[in-house]
Amino acid sequence: MFPAYLTEKNTNFFFDISIHDIKNDVKPHGHSFLELHYVFEGEGVEKINGVEHRMKPGTFAVIFPYQVHEMHIKENSKVLLYNLCLSTKTLFDQDEYGLVMNKLLFDKDFNTRTIYDIESETAQKVYLLLSELHTEFKDEKVWKNFMIKAKIIELFILIDRYRRVQITKVSESLQSTVGNDTWSIIHYVYKNWNTNITLKSLSKLFYLSEPYISTIFKQCLGISFHAFLMDLRIENACSLLTSSKMSITDITYEVGYSSYSTFVRVFHNRKGVSPVTYRRLMKETQRENGS
Repeated sequence: MFPAYLTEKNTNFFFDISIHDIKNDVKPHGHSFLELHYVFEGEGVEKINGVEHRMKPGTFAVIFPYQVHEMHIKENSKVLLYNLCLSTKTLFDQDEYGLVMNKLLFDKDFNTRTIYDIESETAQKVYLLLSELHTEFKDEKVWKNFMIKAKIIELFILIDRYRRVQITKVSESLQSTVGNDTWSIIHYVYKNWNTNITLKSLSKLFYLSEPYISTIFKQCLGISFHAFLMDLRIENACSLLTSSKMSITDITYEVGYSSYSTFVRVFHNRKGVSPVTYRRLMKETQRENGS
């Protein structure tokens, strides 16, 4: 059984912040956008790509696109947290804001450790900043988007300063194994998923060995290059099946497959139904919801 994957339904989606009151376990899932959350009440256990971490007040987590995560809440308890969702378009765009975001997120300590237990002084600053972000997001004030961007940058700077102090010899050793090419490669795949892209072509383009590139994907995203590429293609195919009248054959080529039978087989393995059935089910759901 594959975990559920959530995608950005609104093409204009940039940012969302909300307070989650979690009383029950959250099943394994992933999504195409970046998620950050900060726990300010309650206890539980969170898994990111199978790695467990205790959730408690002061826990700050960064969930990268397509990482699988789940939560287990302590019995007869609940967890309150600020949950932020940030469009990957922001991360992959090469404007000044996107470049700053990339540097803050990936310039240092980019590895499987993406959950931090923040000390009290920084935790208070993070909580206050998230409260301000939440208020700004709900209001309709002049310069709203600019203020949100500024506060997001401030948040990431706070976390970056904290983790730079906390980096251990273990993470430094890993940093020497997975270097600055990491996000450039993932970025390239994200931008070119519908082309004839392979480990071999990436190896030639970035002058790195295929095993090294495989290691980058496995360590940083928790899945293989092939699984990451498949997810991008199938999720985009789902979007086209739902929102367009394109034929299945046209969608096959549009999302990067050269063989109709291969696309149908991969789609069925990933979604449990054929593309035709998926489109029909989505249309039925839309009609039931009145959309």
